[in-house]
Amino acid sequence: MSKLKRLKRKQALQKKANIRRMALNGNSKETLGSHKLLERMSRDHLDVLQNIEFSLVSRWREDESIDDGVVADALKAAIYDDVPESACAQSLGQGLEAVRRLRADVSDDTWRAGLQAVLQSVHRHSSLRPGARGYLHFVSDFIL
Repeated sequence: MSKLKRLKRKQALQKKANIRRMALNGNSKETLGSHKLLERMSRDHLDVLQNIEFSLVSRWREDESIDDGVVADALKAAIYDDVPESACAQSLGQGLEAVRRLRADVSDDTWRAGLQAVLQSVHRHSSLRPGARGYLHFVSDFIL
């Protein structure tokens, strides 16, 4: 088997594992149409995604104890109007709230869809194990 085929097979298995893990964690709603949501948000509201991701990466650059799990907790709390448990997630949530106030021109539905798309990206690019920063490293390449 060629190296490229092994890599593609590994990526496909990881994607299936991420979807299965999200479904087991009760996030099955977030798995449905995930590609379509990200595609639609990237096409129609790329600025919203960039604002959310910029806020997350900026906080991570200030506090490197933040990992992908903390990012996922903060995003879930923002989506469901909840308060995250950890102080790091609360800090990220406050940053997201500040960006939300700046983007008053964006509807609540669009903002929530943007948060969900970013959360799906976190699940796609991270194992979500303690200390994992796969998503943060991935997205930081796009944020200056």
